[in-house]
Amino acid sequence: MKRERQYSRKKIKMLKFKLVILIFCLLLVIISIGVFLNYHLFTIQKIERLNKIRDYTEYKIKLEFLEDNEQKNEKLIYETDKERFYLSGVKEIYVYYGSTFTTLQNALEKEYLTLEILKDNLYEDNGNGFTKYIFKGSNDSEEQYVMYEFIRENDKTDYYFTTN
Repeated sequence: MKRERQYSRKKIKMLKFKLVILIFCLLLVIISIGVFLNYHLFTIQKIERLNKIRDYTEYKIKLEFLEDNEQKNEKLIYETDKERFYLSGVKEIYVYYGSTFTTLQNALEKEYLTLEILKDNLYEDNGNGFTKYIFKGSNDSEEQYVMYEFIRENDKTDYYFTTN
């Protein structure tokens, strides 16, 4: 009798332990699904909000700078039949429409931003073989950028986005 009780107690303890492990695993799965769905819904909502913007000329640009140990090289972000757009010395450029934002690459690909819209907000300064477009609308260093235009003979026009 005594052995049977001990055996049944051990069996009950083992069952409780397995039940606790099972509940913990279920909670972990539920939390993982919740995080995934939250991210997925946020992404869908961001795309919907970008598509519903009425006036794409009202935007703000913010730069993400390179870390000190990162190389400052040029990165092609978008190319058309006539133009190429590069980031130079900048990690990423974000375009904000109110609280909704996207990368400059995505804004150019989806045609939220066009070259004409970009040039409207910039001051033009002609140089020797290039045109420099400067944004002076803010004192915030993250919002100050320069766009260089290089017209290549028998080739595409190159635009380089960089910091002041």
